Amino acid sequence: MNKLIWMMIPLLLAGNGVTAQVKRWKFRECLDTALVHNITVNQSRLTNELNKVSLEQSKAGRIPSVSANASEGLSLGKNVDPTTNSFVTQAYHSTNLSINGSYNLFNGLQNANTIRQNRLNVEAGQYDIEKVKNDVTLNITTGYLQVLFAYEVLSAAKNQAEVTAAQVDRTQKMVEAGKSPESDLLQIRSQQATDNLSVITAQNQLDLAKVTLMQLMEIPVTDLFDVEIPTMLEPTQQILNTNEEIYRRSLAVMPQITGYTIKTDAALMAQKVSEGARWPRLTLGANLNTNFASSRTQGSVVNPEGYPFFEQIWDNIGQSLNLGLSIPIYSNRQIKSNIDRAKINVLNARLNEQNVKNVLRKNVEQTATDLKAASKKYEATREQLRAVEAAYLNAEKKYGVGVMNATDFLIQKNNFFQSQSNLIQAKYDYIFKSKILDFYQGKDIQIN
Repeated sequence: MNKLIWMMIPLLLAGNGVTAQVKRWKFRECLDTALVHNITVNQSRLTNELNKVSLEQSKAGRIPSVSANASEGLSLGKNVDPTTNSFVTQAYHSTNLSINGSYNLFNGLQNANTIRQNRLNVEAGQYDIEKVKNDVTLNITTGYLQVLFAYEVLSAAKNQAEVTAAQVDRTQKMVEAGKSPESDLLQIRSQQATDNLSVITAQNQLDLAKVTLMQLMEIPVTDLFDVEIPTMLEPTQQILNTNEEIYRRSLAVMPQITGYTIKTDAALMAQKVSEGARWPRLTLGANLNTNFASSRTQGSVVNPEGYPFFEQIWDNIGQSLNLGLSIPIYSNRQIKSNIDRAKINVLNARLNEQNVKNVLRKNVEQTATDLKAASKKYEATREQLRAVEAAYLNAEKKYGVGVMNATDFLIQKNNFFQSQSNLIQAKYDYIFKSKILDFYQGKDIQIN
């Protein structure tokens, strides 16, 4: 029985390996994995958690602060009894206990404006997270399409190698029958070696594209990784809006635009906070205190043991309530400097906001122009392939009946393969540009 179990283990492990090979990652799975593991995304989340901590702290500023204090002392020689304020010459120990409370009644609305500022920082932080997610989405889209592109290039290279292998067999028979010179066979075999090298190069490019995608997903590189290839991934003609319409839509959906607008509002709140330091401050304070001294007497008898600790603590309780007003007159220009810095930060925030809008506009304009060019190139390349394919098929027939030499045939064959490669490249360039333009308009990227 044990022997049978040990014999089954390799079979089970082999079965697990086959199952792992069957796993093909869809685009959405690659994207979700990247969003979970991406360091920058997680760092942006933690940064916003710090913003939330600052917000909670500023909210707590509306609550009175309370502190408790306790001290124990030993006095030697001539000292003042803290409980009676009379001189004593004996050694004694004393205990002081107090609870202090303070409430800020008015400080130039600094608390309220700080809360508003921190709320805006938290809100802007959410848009920063979305911006980083968008960057990851674009990277994964590029990586995934690069893998699909490499697959198509590899498929085309293999097809060419298979065609060349068939031509080698045909030419071999023609040479043996005396219908073609041996030089034709040598040229076809040379082309076969070139095509085999193209297959290896395409396979290497595919492996490299997979590695790049796995690294973008932040997962370990493995030979078992593969992606799901869509059954039909062809460019679709789009009705292109004007650049102004696309830009207007992108302003409404791109998170960095809203995020920087909120950051400008937060800078304005920071300016109000700094300006609030010019106003007088009104605070309300309260104190509850008591003390104990071992030198305390009852009547005229010094009897430390006769006046217990807790009784003395209770008898010595005192309270106080105070209202404080602080008026800033001159602070070595600190308040003025803080206000000036805040004003400069507002100007800088507005420039950052305008800059991110300008960058978005330029990206939209560039992508829209690139898409139009890619569309024209794809259509022209497709027409070119039709013409080159017709010429290649005609050359193949002529070569097959011996009316065309190997040199001329290989020229037509290589032109056909190059046109196939150009079409594949133009196709994926057009698909990628169209996905990016959809992305700028707030549409989800789908690859299926």
